[in-house]
Amino acid sequence: MKNLTRQITGSIMLSLGLIGLSAYAEPVETTEPAQVMLFGSFHFSHFSKPSKDVVKTQVIDVYTEESQRYLEDLSSRIAADSPTHVLLECHTNDESKMNQRFAKYVKGEHKLNRGESEQLGFRVAKKAGLPKVICYDASQDLPYGELLSYLESNSPERKKITDEFLKAWGIRFNEMHASLSLEEILDKHNDPTEDKINVGSYIMLNDIGQGDNFIGADLSSKWWSRNFRMYANIQAVAQPGTKVFVLGGQGHSSIMRPMLELDDKRETWDVRSYF
Repeated sequence: MKNLTRQITGSIMLSLGLIGLSAYAEPVETTEPAQVMLFGSFHFSHFSKPSKDVVKTQVIDVYTEESQRYLEDLSSRIAADSPTHVLLECHTNDESKMNQRFAKYVKGEHKLNRGESEQLGFRVAKKAGLPKVICYDASQDLPYGELLSYLESNSPERKKITDEFLKAWGIRFNEMHASLSLEEILDKHNDPTEDKINVGSYIMLNDIGQGDNFIGADLSSKWWSRNFRMYANIQAVAQPGTKVFVLGGQGHSSIMRPMLELDDKRETWDVRSYF
């Protein structure tokens, strides 16, 4: 009899416990989370005009027959997986002009310019049957010049180290573009090892001016601020049920990948499966 009483009492307590837990349980999601592909690239247009980046580079010519074939194939494979939106690294103020060119391209009235937004972004959007593309950049000026001037005045040895690092980066980048195919280069621009190097460069500069004007930390925080703003623009589009292709420079994708990993309302659409 005692054993039966204990069993009944235990069952009641277990039921009450489950009821209590259910009262605090998270509601079950009834919609699919957004899928987001962060496609890191280099700026295709730097083949024909000087780079505005601190590291001056010479990039591969994407107008070659081999590169054009690859871009057609790559864009077809991405479009076949049904993206609902294509986001490009252009300022939101320029979205109307960008879509005027996209509309002409869809009609066969516009030849794609050299930039990655058109060479890859327009191709994907057209093949996916999308009515428009979306700009998501939120550009901010970064105080590189002030940082280098500060180093020259306050720490010539540190400036020498920084200059040598940037020079070595440029040489490595240029050698990559001189020796690899477009596919191989884009693969590297989406490699986690390369992402770490890219993000690490800002950490390397972060302590410059520590205890004085913190110019290194200010530069790094402004770069992160720009990317947080860009990611906010992505979040506004990447709502439940969407599948969003986001094209931009690797400097941005390398920063935003950890944001996407931490975002419980969105999940990664794996870029690595396309290389």
